[in-house]
Amino acid sequence: MNARALLCLPLLAAGLFAQTSDKPKLSIRFRALAFDEAIPNASYLEGETLRRLTIPNNAFTPEVTYKGSNTLRFITIDEETLNPRPLSPEMSAAIQRLRRAQAVTLQASDEYAQITRLLDTLNLQTTERAGKASAGDLAQIEALNGRLRELSGILSAASKETEEANLLILRLEAAPRPPPKEDKKKGGKAPKPTSTPTAEYTFQKDGSYLLLFSSGGNGHQILALDDAEGAFPYGAFQFINLTGKDVELRYPDRKVALRANARTVVKNPASDHQYALAEIHTRADDGYEVGHVYRSLQQPNVRSLVFLLPIPDEPHAIRSKTIEDRRPAEPAGTK
Repeated sequence: MNARALLCLPLLAAGLFAQTSDKPKLSIRFRALAFDEAIPNASYLEGETLRRLTIPNNAFTPEVTYKGSNTLRFITIDEETLNPRPLSPEMSAAIQRLRRAQAVTLQASDEYAQITRLLDTLNLQTTERAGKASAGDLAQIEALNGRLRELSGILSAASKETEEANLLILRLEAAPRPPPKEDKKKGGKAPKPTSTPTAEYTFQKDGSYLLLFSSGGNGHQILALDDAEGAFPYGAFQFINLTGKDVELRYPDRKVALRANARTVVKNPASDHQYALAEIHTRADDGYEVGHVYRSLQQPNVRSLVFLLPIPDEPHAIRSKTIEDRRPAEPAGTK
C-alpha cells in the first residue's frame, strides 16, 4: 500500500485532522559552536520571541533550553557586505545534497507523525469496543505499521546522509580560499547591514544537542550532534575527519579507523592527568603514512572535539583543531 492510499484511509478525516490543529512542540537543550569565524550577532526564534545568542569559535555556548516548533531558526546580521562570496561548485553540490536529505527527512517525518496519530485513533476505537477489532481494522493497522517500518528506514538513511553532507560542508569550509575581491564603495558609503535567515534545523525528537555552525555563501549550515548522556562523555575525545581521506588513529594499545567525512568518540589509553600520543596515519598508495602526532592530556572533567584538517600541498600531512569543553561546576548545595 503506498503513502497516498494510507493517508486516504476512511478514519483519517474523522479521527486525524480533528486532533492535529496544534503544531508539534519540541523541548531540547543545546550548545552551539561556530566552526570558522565566530557569529556575534546570531539570534534564534522561540515562538514569536527573538533571543540573542553569540556563538564563539573557540568554545561552546552555555547550555540553552528551547521549547517551540520542531524547526529551530537562526537569524544573523551581516555587517560586512551585501555581496556574499560566491560558492564553489563543490560547496554548491554539497549544500544541494544537504537540502535533498533535509527534504526527505521532513516529508518522511510528517507522514510518520500522521500515521502514528491515526494508529492511536484506531487503537482507541478498538479499546472502546472492548478490544474487539474487526478484520478490516486489523488489516488497516497492519498496513499502517508496515508503512511505519518503511519510514523508519527512510529516516535512518536520511539522517546518515544529512550528517555526511554536513561534514563535507565543514571540510570544504576548512579548505583555503582566495581572499575576496575588494569592491569599491559607491559614493564613499559603506554597505548597510542585512538581516538574513541564515540557518535552520528540524529536530526529530527532544533531547540534548551540540550544534556546529559552518558558513556557506550568505548563510550557515547546522550539524546537530546528539549529546545524550554517554554519547560524548567528559574525559573523551571526539575526532571529526575533515581531511577528505581515510585515516587511522594509532595508539600504543589499539588502532581506530576513521573514514573521510565521519566522526568517532575515543577514550584515551592514558590515566587521568597523564599525556597520551596518537599517531594519525593517512591512506597512501602503498599503505598508510604518518600525517600528524596528536598529544593530549587525559582530563576526567574535560571532553575535546578534535577536527582533523588537511594541509595544502602536503597530501599526507594533517593539522588538528581542538575545542575543549569543561564539565560545568555543580550548583552549590547539590552534594
